[in-house]
Amino acid sequence: MEQPRVSLRGVVYDKFRSVAALAEAIGWTRQKAGNIINGNQEPSLDDTNKLAKALDLDFQTTAEFFLHR
Repeated sequence: MEQPRVSLRGVVYDKFRSVAALAEAIGWTRQKAGNIINGNQEPSLDDTNKLAKALDLDFQTTAEFFLHR
């Protein structure tokens, strides 16, 4: 049986109380974090690395959120 797909937004809210809290932890603006999480902006490799580190995920797992949109 296939595992249910986890959303990036769900992972963010499991770790942080808000997108603003994630943005502060990474050093991004709230707008940039929101745009990336909502799929309105593609993250750079550096952005993906920062996001992976903040969410305690490996790079590949984090990148897959953006490849499967």
